[in-house]
Amino acid sequence: MIFFRFNKFELTAVFFIFLSLIVLGLGSIIFPDIIWDGYVNPNIWEPIVGDATSGDSPYNTQNTILFALLLFSFVIAISGFFRVSNLPCRSDTIVSLIPWVVLAAAIRVLEDSEFFIDGTDKLFISPIIHFHLAIWLVAAGTIGFLVTKNLQDINDNEIFNQMLNRIRFSTAFMFLLFYLIIFEPSLEQHGNLSWFSIPITVMLSMSVVWLFPAIPSLEWTPLERMVFSTGSTFCVLTLGFWLQFFVEPWANYSSQEFWPVIISIGVPILILIGLYRYGIDAQIELEKRGIEPGVLSEEWTATEWEKHKSPEKDEIESLMTKAMIASPLTLAFTFGQLCDGLATWIGVDFGPYKEKHVLGTKIMEFGSEIIDGEGAWLFLIVKIILTALLIFVFSQTRIESNQKHLRLLIVLALLAVGMAPGLRNLGRNVLGV
Repeated sequence: MIFFRFNKFELTAVFFIFLSLIVLGLGSIIFPDIIWDGYVNPNIWEPIVGDATSGDSPYNTQNTILFALLLFSFVIAISGFFRVSNLPCRSDTIVSLIPWVVLAAAIRVLEDSEFFIDGTDKLFISPIIHFHLAIWLVAAGTIGFLVTKNLQDINDNEIFNQMLNRIRFSTAFMFLLFYLIIFEPSLEQHGNLSWFSIPITVMLSMSVVWLFPAIPSLEWTPLERMVFSTGSTFCVLTLGFWLQFFVEPWANYSSQEFWPVIISIGVPILILIGLYRYGIDAQIELEKRGIEPGVLSEEWTATEWEKHKSPEKDEIESLMTKAMIASPLTLAFTFGQLCDGLATWIGVDFGPYKEKHVLGTKIMEFGSEIIDGEGAWLFLIVKIILTALLIFVFSQTRIESNQKHLRLLIVLALLAVGMAPGLRNLGRNVLGV
């Protein structure tokens, strides 16, 4: 049984997840007055309904703590499944997952614009949206694995081309399902629109279906190529509806501003370029030696490596520190955290938006006390400091090879709580919804 290969931390996380589902789910049926009326409905379900029907509904301390514990538990549990299943786990793997983080933000903005019909709109409210899109992600990965499991030899051109074509057809199939299930049911309520941009969107999506699986610079497995191409295609489709909103808005909006894009995306990209240039030479040198940045070789445990003293270790440590700063893992969460800080600062201090998270609200209230007015500037400073600390921790931490999946999932969680809300805030600033 797969659980026998889990370590005690992974088993504890799985136990907590199942316990939460049983207590909150089954408990709401058996003891509705205590569990449902006393906790689940006011703290979890009502904020989701409020978000879907009347705009932003603030988080509270109770659901914030629960969501944080569940997120932490899911990170540990899923990393265990990834590890025992021997799924791909390199630094570049995070790149294949980024489109899904962007998708969560992009489709959430469409929900803010009142695109989706009643009943389905709740699927696009956090935290449900993350579980909902995770199902699509797993489906894409499963299909990609099944159709390419006999075509793994990427050094054979004929086999490689067969693999690419199967991924392309599979991605096109997923694209059709996504359109019919997610978007088609909501189109009837917008029947008076011309839908000028939709044909353009479909053509762009088909271009992504054909081109993205064959990106040559990334040495991905077929599974990673399928996940990346499917997520990217879904993103293009969703952003096409953004374009339609620009052409012919279907809901009220305040104003459409484009300057936040320059700041919220431009500034983090400039910082990423600096980090990349700082560490790329060290990363190339480690690759020549067959060493993955931040990961110890099989013969070392973290404790043994820490105690070990030698000139060779000092040299590798210096290279690893610089290389991790240029790693896609570090660059991904750095962009996400900075984008979130900048977009939130712009939306709150210069726009009509309010912070909905408990901790963020407290920080902004304190900022307002320091300087009369809105306090999102302090939130931005906290995000910058947090990002710097995360970069330092990742550059100094050395993990064993069996911990790579956990590291990957930690970064993905950082993107879910950083990049996703940051891009959502940016999207709302741009569309004015």
